[in-house]
Amino acid sequence: MHPLTLDELPSDFNLQWVLSYGSLPKIYSTLKQNKTKEARDFLRAYAITYLREEIKAEALVRNLQGFQNFLDVAVAQYSEQVNFSAVSRDCQVALSTVKEYYSILEDTLVGFFLYPYLKSARKRMSHQPKFYFFDNGVTRALLGSLQDPPTPLEQGRLFEQWILQEIVRLNEYDQKDWKLFFWRTSHGAEVDFLIGRGSRLLYAIECKFKRQPSSSDLSGLRSFHDNYPEVPCFVVSPVKQPYRLSFARILPPNRLFQELK
Repeated sequence: MHPLTLDELPSDFNLQWVLSYGSLPKIYSTLKQNKTKEARDFLRAYAITYLREEIKAEALVRNLQGFQNFLDVAVAQYSEQVNFSAVSRDCQVALSTVKEYYSILEDTLVGFFLYPYLKSARKRMSHQPKFYFFDNGVTRALLGSLQDPPTPLEQGRLFEQWILQEIVRLNEYDQKDWKLFFWRTSHGAEVDFLIGRGSRLLYAIECKFKRQPSSSDLSGLRSFHDNYPEVPCFVVSPVKQPYRLSFARILPPNRLFQELK
């Protein structure tokens, strides 16, 4: 089971809670009881007990300190493209070991890769993917930042990660058979998420943690739209009401997921 989805959360949904503490059932119910410190303690215990002690107990890694160094580097780079060589250098373990450690995080469902959209699957696997964690609260527990509210930069990254988590959950629970990618050109134009099925692209989604995205926020989507004008483009943002901006629709999260369903 995944953490709670938006549909499973109560009607008094709190976006700031989901960004700061994730949506593991015990955490969210504890926050609803106004026990914020207890929720933080649960998340710290999860990060320490499960991600460190359980992995050690299962003998998944021989060098626990090396894995700890890797985890510190990996979690600091969530939602960014992974440079495996740089991670190897920063955590001082072999390149092959770094790739093995990422595989452990995937196999234990702690996180997942998102690969760039390229028509050749072989080429796609040779490009740098992005890595995301399964829950924002666990991410912040591993970062050691639960005590403080997320900065504006962190809020943007956490919002992007949460939107992808929701898409992954929807894909699995509703058996959509989607393939998920990000899109990036050699000139740096980027779209956060593409959703496809088979060889067909279904949606392009950009995440903006802003109350009112403007035309200046569409640069990556505009480049994509020029190449794939038939693919619907969405900007998901904490807006109160949907609106259209040129070729793109600006949607709050709940309306985006209604569209995807």
